[in-house]
Amino acid sequence: MGVHEGRLYVYQLLKHLFEQPLNREGLIELQEQPGLKELAQISSGAQSINDFLVTNKDEYPETLCQALQAEYQRLFVGPGQVLVPIWESVYFDPEHLMFGERTLAVREFYRKYHLESIHKNRQPEDHLAVELEFMTYLIGQYLASEDDVQQTKLLRDQKEFIQKHLATWKDEFLQFLEKSTGCLLYRGGGQLLKEFLDMECETFEHLEEVS
Repeated sequence: MGVHEGRLYVYQLLKHLFEQPLNREGLIELQEQPGLKELAQISSGAQSINDFLVTNKDEYPETLCQALQAEYQRLFVGPGQVLVPIWESVYFDPEHLMFGERTLAVREFYRKYHLESIHKNRQPEDHLAVELEFMTYLIGQYLASEDDVQQTKLLRDQKEFIQKHLATWKDEFLQFLEKSTGCLLYRGGGQLLKEFLDMECETFEHLEEVS
């Protein structure tokens, strides 16, 4: 697996974890992830995710999914106060509201590629899973391109999107998770997100051609 294929895998894995509560099919897909054990060798977050799956491997999928769905709802949805905001704008809006300036900025970034979220005006475009999906799109476009100029542009936009958006709230997101849940799946997901984005930032700082 090449560097960018590996990056694509991690973004897809994180999106899978945070997009919605895992149903039976989603849980089985996670359990069958071919690269998770390898990733766990270099990431404590991935190790936590793997530990969760190993610990619960004999649990009935339906029972485990019900517990995970309840935890996802409790953490990211409510009812009541959302314990772990999963939208970028909440971390920067003075009143911690959704659909803030950050949402509009993310929306404009997507429009550069003629993209719109299918959840527009219902689910803010700065939802973590949507931002992760956008990164998978950019990496996929990079891998499909054979044009050096286009590839450079795609790398530059990846760097900008990470630095201006995804990397700006990863630390607080993880802090909320660690304070709000003991579930290794979601704590591990938050740890992996921070570890991976820290690595992404460091990597892009050393890529002079996209600066």
